[in-house]
Amino acid sequence: MSTRSNLIGLAVGVGAVGALVALLMGTGVVSLKKNSEGDEHAAADDGEDASSKGKTSGRKRGRKGRKNKGRSQSETVKQLSSMGYVDGTVDADVERSGVVINLEGQAQPGVNFYSSRKQAKAQLIDMQGVVLHEWKSPGMGGWQHVTLMPDGSIIGLIKDKKVFKVDKDSNIEWTFQARAHHDLDVTEDGRIFTLARVTRMMPKYDEKHPTVDDIVIELSAQGKELSRFSILEMIEKSPYAFLLGDTDALTAQKIRRANPRRNKEYDILHSNHIEVFDGALADKGPIFAEGNMLLSPRNTHTIMIAKPNAEGGTGEIVWAWGASQLIFPHHPTLTEAGTILVFNNGDDTTGSQVVEVDPLTNDIVWTYGPTKEFFSETRGSNFRLDNGNTLITESDTGYVFEVTPAGKTVWEFRNPHVDKKKKLRMAIWRMFRFAPEDLKFQF
Repeated sequence: MSTRSNLIGLAVGVGAVGALVALLMGTGVVSLKKNSEGDEHAAADDGEDASSKGKTSGRKRGRKGRKNKGRSQSETVKQLSSMGYVDGTVDADVERSGVVINLEGQAQPGVNFYSSRKQAKAQLIDMQGVVLHEWKSPGMGGWQHVTLMPDGSIIGLIKDKKVFKVDKDSNIEWTFQARAHHDLDVTEDGRIFTLARVTRMMPKYDEKHPTVDDIVIELSAQGKELSRFSILEMIEKSPYAFLLGDTDALTAQKIRRANPRRNKEYDILHSNHIEVFDGALADKGPIFAEGNMLLSPRNTHTIMIAKPNAEGGTGEIVWAWGASQLIFPHHPTLTEAGTILVFNNGDDTTGSQVVEVDPLTNDIVWTYGPTKEFFSETRGSNFRLDNGNTLITESDTGYVFEVTPAGKTVWEFRNPHVDKKKKLRMAIWRMFRFAPEDLKFQF
């Protein structure tokens, strides 16, 4: 089904009126389309006069030499990435790399951890961009995601191949073979929850191609499988099953290279994030209970909180948000205040946006963007820092920047992994910032 009217009909048919209202009629609806004033709101000043809802317009300064970036660069990016995820972005200012803005006293102090697209390497850098520690394993293949542990070890994944752990000296401790992809989370007791995929013929979705079923695999701290459950089955059994009817048409329409059948498999969900709640906010509401999971099945344009052990092990969706408000979202993450930040990728007509939503009311309480200069089509990341600022990874471009609540850029990093001949700057999946005292290894 490819029309909204068909979706509504399906939703009513399965008794999902409440779910549909929650998704489509939230009081804080955000639209990335032009408002009645055209682009004037999107191109406002640098956000010092943000509205009472906390909306900011994004950056206007400090971005010289980026004429090929963002929406004006769309066709170039599509040519480079026609076979899949873009590895980098053409940047006219490719010579300028590392930390280019650092307003001490306004930026959150700390050290920064990241990995560059296609490299089997990760780095820890200070606020000036100086490399403090490096992990690498050249024979493993590119690291899609890496999580830094306090002892200096890394747990990461190689797309569609394995989950792995290396120690602080890059020695491999264990690997787990699976079609793991995009993201994993590690709980305080050391268990690992990773996204993975399996395929099976499901004629109700596609009679010719196998359908990709995104699953969550639970591993022990030693890399042994403990459990797994299907995200697709959970959605099918929920009031939100109507979302599955639109993923094919919208994906092919909005992002041609994200066609869900590109690899001769129907990638119906394309989940890209998992975060396991520790229960610290459980007193605010049951959706924050320990063990609940924040998920992002991208192709449904929705983010969800799931209770994985409900309904006989298939899981239960206890909250969902985003339909008609998000376009191919990435990295929803829970803040200490009980709100959720999400990177709303948008498309080359809208630009990208970071949205902060209160899941107890569905009100949008803060936004960053959209602007013509801010756009990452296929991935993105956002973290709320201790000082109230937000660290944003504009992943496709290889740019990371920290903004104040008013939208002022106080720190900016440009990936030094570049191809100068092609003027191509490589992508960064995510950057994490740590207080040095939280890391218990020498660097």
